[in-house]
Amino acid sequence: MLYRSRPALPAGVAMLVQVEVSSFAVDPNRNTPLLVLKETGGSRSLVLPIGPLEASTIAMESLKVATEKPLTIDLVRIVMEQLGGTLSRVVISDLVDQTFLAYLLIGAEGSAVSIDCRPCDAIALALRCKKPLFVNDVVFDKLQGKVLSEKETIRKNISSIDTVEFGRYILE
Repeated sequence: MLYRSRPALPAGVAMLVQVEVSSFAVDPNRNTPLLVLKETGGSRSLVLPIGPLEASTIAMESLKVATEKPLTIDLVRIVMEQLGGTLSRVVISDLVDQTFLAYLLIGAEGSAVSIDCRPCDAIALALRCKKPLFVNDVVFDKLQGKVLSEKETIRKNISSIDTVEFGRYILE
């Protein structure tokens, strides 16, 4: 079952790296939103593909846009708090088959429960609850070598251009 409640992970199991929402982008090949998370106080970053609705939910919170009625993620926060739960943190825990996995760590009545969820929902809830976002160091390790730097991406794109095409364009 993908969305399940499970006991909280023991402390020290994974090295967690705090991240923050850095920016939004668009995947030019798929025309879909991307969320860029950057390591707090570091240089590593992570790009998460997200849906348009999730992107707007996260952007609305980032831009402090108020809504007339609560969004679904606001309702989750309200229900959690009314039931005595508090969000401790959000963790993007793994990358499996090009799919990011995440969980919420929620404390209630002296215990902690970890709940699997989509990373975009976890991030939206963390922003609304003003709680930290973390990425398991293993995720960065799995991405290492797969993510090209901006310079490497530009270099790759330029090297793939057929130079014969340059003769057809005039720069002004």
